[in-house]
Amino acid sequence: MQPRIVCVTSDHYLPAVKPFAWLLNKYWKPEPQVLIVGFTPPQFNLPSNFSFYSVGPFENYPWERWSDALIHAIHHAIPEDRFIIMLEDYWITRPVDTRNVEILYNYMGSHPKVLKVDLCGDRLYAGGADTNYGSVEHIDLVKSKIGSPYHMSLMPGIWRRQNLLRVLIPGESPHQLEMTGTTRLSAIPELEVFGTRQWPLKITLGLRARDSSKINLDDLNGEDISQMKALGFFKPWGQ
Repeated sequence: MQPRIVCVTSDHYLPAVKPFAWLLNKYWKPEPQVLIVGFTPPQFNLPSNFSFYSVGPFENYPWERWSDALIHAIHHAIPEDRFIIMLEDYWITRPVDTRNVEILYNYMGSHPKVLKVDLCGDRLYAGGADTNYGSVEHIDLVKSKIGSPYHMSLMPGIWRRQNLLRVLIPGESPHQLEMTGTTRLSAIPELEVFGTRQWPLKITLGLRARDSSKINLDDLNGEDISQMKALGFFKPWGQ
């Protein structure tokens, strides 16, 4: 079974949802169900496997209340026990190994102490990890040690709902959640965070330093760039 993807965005970053959706549906097969969590509904059509949930008026959730919006969405729109969290500028650059995603999803189902399984190379390369922890089927597991850098990283991963709610608090931006959330998570030693050597998902960050005015196409292949330009996806950035 493939977990549902929850993509958290805001009004400032809505244009990035177009390339996000196009690349995801190209490289993630079969196409998963995706929930866009935001504020003002987009004025463009979403693919048929996408839905949109509005947390409320955008002005009620400034950047430093990003975590409030996520908490609200989890309680009102995300009933699943396990789901993937992504941001709208996490643009996929190669075919996703969905078999490995399914194996990791099932592994979490039988290991209730797991908070997150990283789907990229974040835990493998962040440092402070046990790279010889063990394996599940053919996948080598990497265990993030307590206090390791960005232990609470928001890079793409499968999260367990009830464990995430133990770490989330209101009044934090994504950066604050990664930083101070790492401290909180390290104080709950029974919660586990894993990555893999295989990392089934590869992305590029489409927006530079979370600046909605600057687009980053460096790691996309030329064919994808040409097709998305022809579709007008990059017009908000003058391309």
